[in-house]
Amino acid sequence: MQEELQKKYLASLPERVEELKTSGRLLQQGNAVAEQTLRTLAHSLHGSGATFGFPQISDSARAAEHAATEQLPQKIVDLVQVIQQIITAAPGQAAGLIDILIIDDDTALAASLQAGFTAKSPEYRISLASTDAIAQELIVKRKFAMILLDLVLPDRDGRDLLKEIKHEFALSSPVYVVSGIDRELIRMECLSLGAEKFISKPIDIDALVNTIDKLLKRAADKRGLSLVPLGDGQQKPDADKLPGAMTAAAMSLSGKAVLVAEDDAMQANLIKQRLQKEGLVVDVVDNGKLAVSNMHDKPYGLYILDVNMPGLNGFDVLQRLRKDAVAKDTPVIMLTAMGSEADIVRAYELGTDDYILKPFSVIQLVARAKTLLKKST
Repeated sequence: MQEELQKKYLASLPERVEELKTSGRLLQQGNAVAEQTLRTLAHSLHGSGATFGFPQISDSARAAEHAATEQLPQKIVDLVQVIQQIITAAPGQAAGLIDILIIDDDTALAASLQAGFTAKSPEYRISLASTDAIAQELIVKRKFAMILLDLVLPDRDGRDLLKEIKHEFALSSPVYVVSGIDRELIRMECLSLGAEKFISKPIDIDALVNTIDKLLKRAADKRGLSLVPLGDGQQKPDADKLPGAMTAAAMSLSGKAVLVAEDDAMQANLIKQRLQKEGLVVDVVDNGKLAVSNMHDKPYGLYILDVNMPGLNGFDVLQRLRKDAVAKDTPVIMLTAMGSEADIVRAYELGTDDYILKPFSVIQLVARAKTLLKKST
């Protein structure tokens, strides 16, 4: 009877984790009710953990329940980690199954990968997520042995999700980025964020399934082998050697010139104000023709181009920049609609250096601008 109750308690823990994370995010956003909600959840877990045989939950929950306000966020993170460790280590949880999460809005590719894994072994249980929202819901409910992640999702930039998986969720699950966007800067960024490997589309499904099958089964045998194949050539670079990883954050941008081509006046003004705070000289135009006619006004260190503009669109402007003797090597960031992988691939073919998906964080845009501006020094 006690064993059955313990199983039911374990089954309820993923939901508690999700509640703690949701309330934790609300607390960080200044929600007045979130602190009390977190303390109530911690109080409940304090009372139930030891009752069902998990005193470490009770201890961590008690610390969170009685923490000072400024210490509460970290105590909640600690509590979530304790619960996740217990869920992972619990006997009988999906015994004999190897969980893999495929995050990709290309349903045909996802289905082919799923078929490849299930044909390889009945041990594989494949979960599919076509959006960031679905992926996050699955991640908080299940421990995955492997995550395959596309970079361009309908509702989010995959790089941001990768960062969340590795740093906010702090998952140990290896992540393979599988993307049609194959550029060295993007590849290096994904590796620096914690991806084990970057694989370019189109992919050989059988080869990928066989590689992952060998890696996961070696890991299951506890042979202590790396989840990155020997000779793979995709070793993670040191953080201080990554393009822009450390140097971009520290570099001075004062006086550097940026041309922003964006026909949405509110967004253009927001970008301009934020970049000016970094000491940049920012010129804004609202159409592609002006962007082209103005490109020799100053020695610009960076162009930020919206894809959809009247007259000449962002692709047209990019083509002309890359044919111009003065501007051909100047870094370019393209602003494009969420989930438009075809646009992003086309932009790279025409010579862009990076992209930002709309709607975007201006902080993220500034960080990417810092990374690229060093190319124009």
